Amino acid sequence: MRIELSGSLIRPAPVVLTFVSDLLIPHRDFDADGYRDLGYTHFDVICIGAGGGRGGGINTDGPSHVRNYGGEGGGGGFHRVRGLLSILPDVTPIVVGNKGADGSNHGSDPTLTTNGSDGGYSSFNDPTCRASGGKGGKHVASNSTTVSTDADGGEGGLGNRTAAGGGADGGVAGTPSPTGPGTPGTDGVDGTYNTVIYDIGEGGGGGAGGVGKFGTPVTCNAATRGGRGSYNPGDTSVYGPGSAQSDDPDTGSASIVPGDGGGAKASPLNGLPYSYGDSGEHGIVIVRVTAE
Repeated sequence: MRIELSGSLIRPAPVVLTFVSDLLIPHRDFDADGYRDLGYTHFDVICIGAGGGRGGGINTDGPSHVRNYGGEGGGGGFHRVRGLLSILPDVTPIVVGNKGADGSNHGSDPTLTTNGSDGGYSSFNDPTCRASGGKGGKHVASNSTTVSTDADGGEGGLGNRTAAGGGADGGVAGTPSPTGPGTPGTDGVDGTYNTVIYDIGEGGGGGAGGVGKFGTPVTCNAATRGGRGSYNPGDTSVYGPGSAQSDDPDTGSASIVPGDGGGAKASPLNGLPYSYGDSGEHGIVIVRVTAE
């Protein structure tokens, strides 16, 4: 008896493709038809939105003058989807979110400062997979050492949407005191990560801005830390850590620079520890194709 086998028993190895931001070409394409012809059958994609920009602040440089920071932007959202290549169009559109721009600073007049702009969304065959960008941080509304600057952090982004925001709340600015430390503000909130419905994560909220003085360094009011993005304490493979507030390099005032809101990692697909879509950072799209 003779047995004949037709076709190939060799399956192509998995391929991981990375689509990064390009300010000139935010829209890209994925050649789904070409990968189907090579024998690939399934896709697994992660979209991470871009982080929002920091709000504008007061950058006075004279003795006894205040230095006020705007709120930090929120981190981008996270969305992961798996499926059959056969459901995708031959040329599948991809959008990679660009980071939000920082707001305008001014030497003394808070009415001339502006909010940070929102981070852009990232998507793969929208609406199959998409993640919104973080909201921009709020600008400084006062240069007083007794009145809140209202320089709140931006809201984080959310998976499965394109409009910026929808994620964790940004930090709220406190009220300064001429000799410090004033009334503390609140930290940016950690964004949650939901694996029950799709794989949707929230970007972390940006930290609120702080107030300091030139000359003898004084922290009139500390900034606040940014929240963690797509955070699940039982699975830290995708969360963006966010960051704590930091010292101002110009005045020497401690902890008046707001912390970043966290975006997310793509470790399940690319095996890398890097976080994307943090405050003021571009988003990303990662696609893994397999033959099953």
